[in-house]
Amino acid sequence: MIRRIQLSLNESNTGKLDKLSRVMLEALRVLNAYIDVLWATKETNKFAVIELETWLSARMQQCLSKQAGETVRSQRAKRNKTKPVIRKETLNLDERFLSFTEDTNSFDFWVKLSSLGERIILHLPCRRHKHLISFREAGWALRRGGRLRHNDRGWFLDVYMEKEAAPLRTEGLELGLDSGYKKLLAGSDGSVHDAGMQAIYEKITRKRQGSKAFNRALTERDHKINQTVNRMDLSGVRVIVVEDLKSVKTGSHGRFRKEFNNKLSRWRYSQCLAKLQSVCEVSGIAFKKVDPAYTSQTCSLCGFVDKASRNGEAFCCTKCGMTMDADINAAKNILMRGVYNPPPVKESYNDLPF
Repeated sequence: MIRRIQLSLNESNTGKLDKLSRVMLEALRVLNAYIDVLWATKETNKFAVIELETWLSARMQQCLSKQAGETVRSQRAKRNKTKPVIRKETLNLDERFLSFTEDTNSFDFWVKLSSLGERIILHLPCRRHKHLISFREAGWALRRGGRLRHNDRGWFLDVYMEKEAAPLRTEGLELGLDSGYKKLLAGSDGSVHDAGMQAIYEKITRKRQGSKAFNRALTERDHKINQTVNRMDLSGVRVIVVEDLKSVKTGSHGRFRKEFNNKLSRWRYSQCLAKLQSVCEVSGIAFKKVDPAYTSQTCSLCGFVDKASRNGEAFCCTKCGMTMDADINAAKNILMRGVYNPPPVKESYNDLPF
């Protein structure tokens, strides 16, 4: 298992940050120049020798050549005919560039950046945070290398923690979970896991896109999702089944009002399910994804499928009369599909011969 942890480098002095900025800008220039050459020559060798005038070290040039090759190969694998251009200030660094030193005085530890070029060596101060501490206490090991990033909030270093995956549990319950817009997660056991997400989505829609308040609301949303999943009691669960929602938003434009589409675009089901999968991996819980077709239209009691059975958050089967919360009914269907995998049957009263 590998997890990413973000470290802030913003406590470094202005001189060090200026040097970082100089290295980053030159690295982006060289990286895009490498991409130009590889794209024009149809070359994809990640260690291609490219003659280019730069003050960056030969080691850094090799690192950028590898990154350029990976970028070009990825673009061609997608059959995209547009040449990629890297604009984000992001630099992948392996163990040859990065090392860490503990500090017993003013800071927790220092990050040393070297082999950059022009004999530039930077010692950047860092502080531990509870996320990093919890990983270390749980026996996670720090991997070599990392990713240097710069954005409107400053400079950051992404480091990666590694640990063997927990063995899968052999005893416990199976749990189906429905991820929705109004309820973050609804369980087949009748549980609801939500931290007022709908109110947060509405807050985001009221903010001007790109503003500081808008970005703060996005951060609040992401924190709430992680917080909700972290607080779930999965101690007696052996298997979790969810819907495969890769393209659930596809085609939503024009089907709903503009106001609802705006809110729907802020629904982060992918982050929620990714976080849930991460928790399952650490805890030894099997994580399954199933086809979402008709799970919200199917009666979990009699199996009859009718779109009319669902009305908002209420489900009332038009055949057997069973009533239930619509999301919990969907979660039960998800669980059944994950455990028994019955094929979905689309039918309604209009399809019947009587």
